[in-house]
Amino acid sequence: MPVEKFQTEVYDEGEANILEYMIKVADVFAPDIAFDSNGTPHKVDSQAPFIFKRRYNSGKLNVYFNYEDYFAQKSNDNENVIDIIRAMGIDPVKFWYLLLFISDYVSGSTLNTLVCEPTPKQEIEDMISFIEQNVGSVSAIKRIIPKQEMEMTLHIKGRTLKIHNPNTLSAIAFFCREALPSISDGSILNSGKVRVSDLLDYKRIGLFADMFRCFFDLYPQFTSKRKSGNSPTKSTLLLISKLAYFTKLTVNKDYYFDDENIKGVLKLYHKHNLNTINTIYG
Repeated sequence: MPVEKFQTEVYDEGEANILEYMIKVADVFAPDIAFDSNGTPHKVDSQAPFIFKRRYNSGKLNVYFNYEDYFAQKSNDNENVIDIIRAMGIDPVKFWYLLLFISDYVSGSTLNTLVCEPTPKQEIEDMISFIEQNVGSVSAIKRIIPKQEMEMTLHIKGRTLKIHNPNTLSAIAFFCREALPSISDGSILNSGKVRVSDLLDYKRIGLFADMFRCFFDLYPQFTSKRKSGNSPTKSTLLLISKLAYFTKLTVNKDYYFDDENIKGVLKLYHKHNLNTINTIYG
């Protein structure tokens, strides 16, 4: 049976053991920051487990599945989530609390969350990188030869300025790079807008998968193996894909039967920064 109430005032060794998996992942994704005597910041143990306990005790976790369904799954081909978890040697009870935490954390990072727009400095850095990565070579007469044709467009209502000379664009990137060190931390160029928004489904599933992949990195003994004979599949990515469907992150049942969809999500997800502030765990 699941824990009815967690201790929030005193340390409980049994509870710490049950929450082992989620504490390890929380320390990676939601670490606390402390400062030493020299003012240098460094990561310390996450406060996320305490936030999780309070939310669990008050029934506020953003999850849409239950303990009974998790343990009582039935499948004719022996390929349900709980069978795979057990076949991989993972403690199913500890994993249950990890699943609760990751689902709640993903909700706080992607639903009705605070999205940080890029600062002007970040946009300048992106522009510099975009131009410099396209420089192929320099000719004998100091002419920039780009890998591909490039053009910069500045549009003001009714007027458009286009710059397509690679020497001009490279000069802009050079001048901007030279000026970057002079931008102070308190400069307006280091300030970005913050807005409230829901993120697209692929970013929710991408973060969900990333957190579980972190778990498997932390516990390499739970190796990824394909099934032999009648034993359950031991593929970590397929398990994550099944969990995305089980936790109702997606209504696409294909996620439950193969990992092709989640492979596509991860390719897309890793090309984008999340740029959000978790409204639950900070």
